[in-house]
Amino acid sequence: MMPKYFLRIFGCSMNYADAARIAAVLEKNGWEKTDKPEEANAYFLITCAVKQKAEDKVFGYLKDLAKWKKEKPGRILGITGCMVRKTSNQSSDKRDRLLNRSPMLDSVWKIEDTAQLPALMGLQQKSSAENIADYFHITPSFEGKSAALIPIMTGCDNFCTYCVVPFARGREVSRSEKAILTECKNAIKQGVKEITLLGQNVDSYQKQTGKFAQLLEKVAQVKGLQRLRFTSSHPKDFNAGVIEVMRKYPNIEKHLHLPAQHGDNEILRRMNRGYTSEEFLEKIKLLRKKIPSISITTDLIVGFPGESEAQFKRLLKFYREANFDFCFFSKYSPRPETPAAKFPNQIPEKVKAERWRKLNSLVVKITKQKYVKLKGKTLEVLVEKCREGICEGRSSEAYLVKFTGDAQLIREIVKVKITQPREVELWGERKFVF
Repeated sequence: MMPKYFLRIFGCSMNYADAARIAAVLEKNGWEKTDKPEEANAYFLITCAVKQKAEDKVFGYLKDLAKWKKEKPGRILGITGCMVRKTSNQSSDKRDRLLNRSPMLDSVWKIEDTAQLPALMGLQQKSSAENIADYFHITPSFEGKSAALIPIMTGCDNFCTYCVVPFARGREVSRSEKAILTECKNAIKQGVKEITLLGQNVDSYQKQTGKFAQLLEKVAQVKGLQRLRFTSSHPKDFNAGVIEVMRKYPNIEKHLHLPAQHGDNEILRRMNRGYTSEEFLEKIKLLRKKIPSISITTDLIVGFPGESEAQFKRLLKFYREANFDFCFFSKYSPRPETPAAKFPNQIPEKVKAERWRKLNSLVVKITKQKYVKLKGKTLEVLVEKCREGICEGRSSEAYLVKFTGDAQLIREIVKVKITQPREVELWGERKFVF
């Protein structure tokens, strides 16, 4: 009987893409995936370190997993992702801090060292050090999936003062255009209908202006690709060339996620974001002029060190002016290694919570206003899951749509007429085409 492994994924889309490569390595070495932790011989957590809350959640799971590990001798427990700084196991001379903090852990590894996982688990002799190219050369399987997450790069060179990603994932490294196109074609051959190109900053692909627009166009031209998305763009690098490619190809979805992080210029300067709120607004003005049906979402942080009440109000004003379709927002969380963690005038938690509440009210209000206007309209939805007679998926504009249906619709693109717009989701009825 094949040993089984279980993956628990925290954080961003990149971690979900990494999971496919981890699965490929394990399955090549004779392991079988399970969705039931109680069946697993190995349990791996793919972690996020962007916020303290994300790390706290992982340590909470580790406490629960101590019992899981003791239930059956020989069970393996490991961690990868942004919380790891040093690939190591309990027998390593130099161990990652996580192994010292959580003795029940057997191994931890940096995601670019995924090819070393069998050696860390004691399944083979330790191989020579792997480099980032080996990680990207792992071929993931997309069998049975409607959508594929395909990294075009990893790491980040921007060093925003609040962000741990450059320390966790390292500097930017781009994949070759040929490798990306090959992976896209393989995904389509396996039945994938939608591809999302991933990177911490896709617009700086290969560190040359215009290269991402060229790549995006070539992927859009891949035969059989029905839907194409990308994330995340950086406002300082997002440009008219990308907008033109989005406008040109109907299979590029009508949605852009453009993380603003704040709407006050002084805060943006101290965040090291490299643009002003006015420059941001000009870019989305051009985007909406070229693609009127586009939906635009963003990320925002409230309570950044030194944020005054006036600066927070400018953030709210900026949100109204940008008229975003939706926003993912959070309270500022100090991260070790980042400059902002040492900035003076850290905002009290109570103040951050109150500002979060006010922004939440504004986000819900504007999104609800937008969704009401969609009543009676028909959207094309890629069905992701169905449970107890309710199916859900995303429209071209990345709206979450739910409707009555069955599991046979999973992986299909169906037309749904919106009947009940709600605060942050849309409900509708499937429209049959004869």
